[in-house]
Amino acid sequence: MSTRYHIGAKGLRGGIPAYAKRFDLIEVRADDDVPSPSALRRWRKQVPPHFEFCIVAGKSLAQVKDSPDLGRDLERAVEAIAALQARCFLLPTPVEFTPGNLWRERMARLLDRLPRDVTTVVWEPRGVWEHEASQAAAKKWGVTLSVDATREAVPAGPVAYVRLRALGETHSYGESALGRVVAAIGPRRDAYVILETNSALTECKTLRRLAARGDGAVERGTGRVVRPRVATTMKVRDDEQE
Repeated sequence: MSTRYHIGAKGLRGGIPAYAKRFDLIEVRADDDVPSPSALRRWRKQVPPHFEFCIVAGKSLAQVKDSPDLGRDLERAVEAIAALQARCFLLPTPVEFTPGNLWRERMARLLDRLPRDVTTVVWEPRGVWEHEASQAAAKKWGVTLSVDATREAVPAGPVAYVRLRALGETHSYGESALGRVVAAIGPRRDAYVILETNSALTECKTLRRLAARGDGAVERGTGRVVRPRVATTMKVRDDEQE
């Protein structure tokens, strides 16, 4: 199997057409600053078909707890998914989101309200979650766990979502570190990789070269890509606040 890599940098660097010449993945946060649906549709037209957008939950949606603000962020996220034909949605939960039963129940209810046709839901836990517990929870919920492949095992499955941060003394990633990332990802359908360093473009090129050498081929969005077909509006339940 040839893994289809989608590699992006932290944030938009310049205009979207220029960015798309260097990378083929970007995260777009669906919060107060998200562009209008019409502007997002223009973004989709300005990039190649293989270019991928990952919609990131706004702060209130990431809190998971039912509230009017969560409903607002949910509608924004669904609109952005539709406008950008995004096949990936990222939910970065805060440190307050713990392994307790109450939070697990809230997560399950929220996941029921997200588009799950051909949009992969990615969960990025913070705080006290142990890696093994995170993997077990992600498997139960049917979501993809976001990991740092230099420090954590990449869970099995057709999709991998990897974030390489510039932490501590790690300001960039060399060939050996990126080679370990490729090995950790292994063969699967899609691998989403976000490089948060200032040298992201150099690392992107190295990562593609190593992936091509490692499994014989590296695809860059080749073949037919199935895009989500979701409505631009979504009815939000008036769940009782807890």
